[in-house]
Amino acid sequence: MEKFDCIVIGAGPAGFSAALTLGRARRKVAIIDNGTNRNRVTQESHGFLTRDGIKPQEFKDIAIKELASYPSVSFAKETVIEVNKDDQRNLFLVNTSNNKSYSTEKILLATGVQEEFPLSQIRQY
Repeated sequence: MEKFDCIVIGAGPAGFSAALTLGRARRKVAIIDNGTNRNRVTQESHGFLTRDGIKPQEFKDIAIKELASYPSVSFAKETVIEVNKDDQRNLFLVNTSNNKSYSTEKILLATGVQEEFPLSQIRQY
């Protein structure tokens, strides 16, 4: 089981920014994201300096490419299904739907928000 200083769950602007800062500090970081970000269906993202109006996937592709220059930062397209605390070793154990396990000293949740609508067919409109 690979051990990290921090696992960032969620690969949006907040998760990528945190991973960049940690990577620049030479911390061993894993970003885990399953691609179900809220803005994946929008045409443009706004509010990001130098990237206003960018397509969400383009933003993500640029972030992954820039983070690749930091050897201590890795990216996994997976779904986290369980996080447990190992009190004896003072670590978190992270399990994914691909049956992979990771251990880390810190967890950063950057998963964003998902709406729950009272009508199941609302996303069709």
